Amino acid sequence: MRLGVIDIGSNSIKLLVAETGSSLAIHYETTWETRIGTVMGMDHPVLTRKSIENACAAVKSLIEEASGYDVEKFFIAATSAVRDASNRDDFIEAIREATGQKLKVLTGDEEAAYIAWGISTDSVLAQYQEFCLADLGGGSLELIHVRNRDIVSKVSLPLGAIRLSQQLLDDMNQPMKSVEMRKIIRRVRKTIDESGFQFPKDVSILAGTGGALTVARAIRASWLGQTEQEAGNSLSLAYLRFLYIELAAMKLEERTKIPPLPAERADIMPAALLILLTVAEMAGAGSYIFSSHNLRYGIAAKYFSNEEGTPQFLAHAAQAGLSPERRIEKHQDLNAANRSAPGAN
Repeated sequence: MRLGVIDIGSNSIKLLVAETGSSLAIHYETTWETRIGTVMGMDHPVLTRKSIENACAAVKSLIEEASGYDVEKFFIAATSAVRDASNRDDFIEAIREATGQKLKVLTGDEEAAYIAWGISTDSVLAQYQEFCLADLGGGSLELIHVRNRDIVSKVSLPLGAIRLSQQLLDDMNQPMKSVEMRKIIRRVRKTIDESGFQFPKDVSILAGTGGALTVARAIRASWLGQTEQEAGNSLSLAYLRFLYIELAAMKLEERTKIPPLPAERADIMPAALLILLTVAEMAGAGSYIFSSHNLRYGIAAKYFSNEEGTPQFLAHAAQAGLSPERRIEKHQDLNAANRSAPGAN
């Protein structure tokens, strides 16, 4: 079956077109930078009329775009920005009226579970028996501990980059102050500690998904004069710390001049990097292994899996269904990960 997955996040809306059957073949994917989580710093967030209209227009356009790939069914999911909004029912109804499609608002636990399914389709991570995953979005942070292809623990926390930027920064257009940096670090550490999530003591493999790492990877490749595949998918804390220091010292207008950094993300990028750095330090990791296989991949993977309950790794099946071009890219990523992953010689 040809499935279209639309993921409505706080900062972007993504489309994945996948063929489900005995394997998972990815036919098309694209992202719209349409921030709907514009007021996530409030105690009772409300989706603005403009945000709802922009989201409806984006989803409608993505459905039309997917029609060229003979999609038989759509799964439209929304995460933290809609989940936490006091007017989320209005948003659900607006999507239905605009597209004729039903929207599922995922709970934090459901979001984390789908992300775990998604990461299980990435052949780069199939080589590791145990690792942790951090998926950073605009509204929430999901942490997942995987061991022997089973989920040991998972948690969804209100630590998204938009949320903390709006709550803890005085002016997102200005350089970040040291006092603001300390506030973010304390909030991240305190929230993770109080959640009960435990990073394994003897394992320092940390995978990462989300827009901030996607952008950080693109910036590094641009600076090196390489493609993202050539630059690899291991992002060291040294690099992320350097990038944070550079961006945090800039005003917003200066950040927007960095070509691989979308203008729509420039205001929250320093906070996003600081959240990721804090998580990695708590995990005792020296780098992130980047993966693009998160929520939307997990939703697609669920459709072709016959197993219920704990997500299982499906990397071989997913790899077999890739186009020749995407399969080559996967092998390049795997080779890069082997060279630069934590603990590699």
